[in-house]
Amino acid sequence: MTEQYITYGILVVLGALLGSYAAATVWRLRAKQLTYDEAQGEKVSAADKKQIAHLQKKSALADRSVCLACGRQLAWYELLPVISWLALRGKCRTCKAKIGATEFLAEVGLATAFALSFAFWPHGFETGVQQAMFVTWLAVLVLLAIHWMYDMKWQFLLNKITVFISLLAAMFAVLYYFSYQLEWSSYLVQLGLLLLILPGFYGLLYAASRRKWVGLGDVYLLVPFALMLGSWEYGVLLIFLANFIGTLVVLPGMVTKKLTRLTRVPFGPFLIAGFVVTMLFGHYIVTFYTQSLLL
Repeated sequence: MTEQYITYGILVVLGALLGSYAAATVWRLRAKQLTYDEAQGEKVSAADKKQIAHLQKKSALADRSVCLACGRQLAWYELLPVISWLALRGKCRTCKAKIGATEFLAEVGLATAFALSFAFWPHGFETGVQQAMFVTWLAVLVLLAIHWMYDMKWQFLLNKITVFISLLAAMFAVLYYFSYQLEWSSYLVQLGLLLLILPGFYGLLYAASRRKWVGLGDVYLLVPFALMLGSWEYGVLLIFLANFIGTLVVLPGMVTKKLTRLTRVPFGPFLIAGFVVTMLFGHYIVTFYTQSLLL
């Protein structure tokens, strides 16, 4: 039991640290994207330029964290996940500009996701393959956190992040196959069905709606999701959960008229939320549903 608590503590701290890294990476990626867009002749607004003016636009490893408002390089004690944000009350120590809740929520959210993943991991930890699956999953969560924040802020999913997720998903699929010692032909059938249900279905929606209902980035993101779910039932569950969560989020805004039918709402975060719930709790949901039907 003590070892379990230690593991939880390590995962919470690691999740918070990587959440902080993910939030900082979002801004660095935004700076690179705007620089690229401007080089391609696209118009970049003054507001966008102001947001990234103090970033060096080099790399996540080379850049040092700075206040986006005044450009001051942050000291190490201002970068402690969760603690620094609370101690500074969400403001820069120098210029008192608001840091924003996104960074804080990323740290708390990823710490929580890491802990919940350990508590409800459906694939076990007994073998080295199962442990490798869990580590791969944690890496995917970090990239999904970047996707979530970027899409929420700018309604855009970066293909380069999806490519990295896809590579990890392919690795996860191979580990899944060896962990459960599946028959290769039946496993390929399941993957094929998942690809049809997820990117295939949403690809048709993308084409039929002429990009109005879903974006191409959403379709691409569903490819690694299909590789990781393992069974077609979970693909159907993901679709249901993503739309259900989206309805819960959007409906209050429609009722209060803060949102209209023409308001663009990023769908990526709903897909990500549905995917995470399906990965961790899909077995319980599907089992409950099938048992209820049999009754």
